[in-house]
Amino acid sequence: MTDTNSLLREIPQIEKLLNEDYIAPYLSIIGKSACTECIRTSVAKYREHLKKTGKGEINLLHNIIKQQLSIKSATRLQRVINGTGVIIHTNLGRAPLGEKIFESLKENLSGYCNLEFYIPEKKRGKRGGFAEELISSMTGAEDALIVNNNAASVFLILNEFAKGGETIVSRGELIQIGGGFRIPDIMAQSGTTLVEVGTTNITTVDDYKKGITDKTKMIFSAHRSNFKLEGFTENPSLVELSGLKNENIIFVRDMGSGNLVYDWMPGSFEQTVLSEISQGLDLICFSGDKLLGGCQAGIIAGKKEYIARLRKNPLMRILRVDKITYYILQETLLNYVNSQYRNTELWEVITQSRETILKKANKIIRLCNGNSSNAIEKIPTKATYGGGSMPGIEIDSYGLKLKIPGYSPDDLYDYFLNNIPPILGTIRENSFVIDLFTIFDKDIKDISKAIKELLAKK
Repeated sequence: MTDTNSLLREIPQIEKLLNEDYIAPYLSIIGKSACTECIRTSVAKYREHLKKTGKGEINLLHNIIKQQLSIKSATRLQRVINGTGVIIHTNLGRAPLGEKIFESLKENLSGYCNLEFYIPEKKRGKRGGFAEELISSMTGAEDALIVNNNAASVFLILNEFAKGGETIVSRGELIQIGGGFRIPDIMAQSGTTLVEVGTTNITTVDDYKKGITDKTKMIFSAHRSNFKLEGFTENPSLVELSGLKNENIIFVRDMGSGNLVYDWMPGSFEQTVLSEISQGLDLICFSGDKLLGGCQAGIIAGKKEYIARLRKNPLMRILRVDKITYYILQETLLNYVNSQYRNTELWEVITQSRETILKKANKIIRLCNGNSSNAIEKIPTKATYGGGSMPGIEIDSYGLKLKIPGYSPDDLYDYFLNNIPPILGTIRENSFVIDLFTIFDKDIKDISKAIKELLAKK
């Protein structure tokens, strides 16, 4: 019987393990340093195993290394197939970006570009000028400004116009969004004093009037983008609130999702940026990667004099975006300007018919060679908008419910998540389901392949 010390001495050196054939693919995926660290961690685990059990073989070490490499490679930013039915999925990058934008991006930004060079006058210019002009023309605002996300928009506005003074907010709008971002916290950090008025469900114009003092600098309204307030409720209109502003008090609206489309959902409570600005707002801010369908950004639109002040705020150097963000927003906005917003990846998803989704389901089942009749069941599902947009509103969809002997719903969840590329499904009513509303045509082959490989293991 081999003693433990002998087994420990047989462990190959790190450099030798690094040259194993199965390591090679991971060198390009996660880099040499990460591979080396995975090997060190694996060797340490293997040593502990030997010391505890006195048993081991070199194949066990290799399996541990492979597991560590797999875990590390899964943390790399990569494509994920969204089988959740959540359209604007914050954990999956929010609004999906189309391939056309990236083709155009490669053509125009692979070398140098005119980020801060104004070609007509042959001199330095401001960054983002054209994209911000598009926002203004579409929203009816006098001017616009782009920063790195909507939280930054809120912070910058508060810091510039309300620092050292008071900001009035309805208690029913003291929202928290994902990741712990809370309106009261951001106000405290920006240097303004929060003044709460009204109650959770009822806030009137008189409540705002009573909250106004000689220290009031801003009336702030936040869209309840990620929850619904129903029942015995009352809130003043934006027009009513705009009537409270004066030379010392500005009226600001955090719209959240930033819907630019007026004809996509009749009767929707999700107003457009244009309609809200027209109600007397001084400034409005919203996200670039939600209903707009672009990349992460915070967009501020409103009166020219206020936008000019925001541009000069020292924080802008910290909050400004790069050329890639400007370009993606520019190309996304052009689709709206040209009345082609349905060409954006997000709106292709939102406006697809249920028949289209059903075709996806049938195609996947067909590609599984008909051997899946007992394992795959087509079921009606409900997709959601997500991303702090349209709370409580569901869309009819179809999903694939998988039932495979020997595999629990959790087992199936893990199996598909560990696929290459990862496939993120859901567990509904104790069943694993892939919702097809958020599946693209290019995903069908990968999903079918993963299902077939699993069925072959039965």
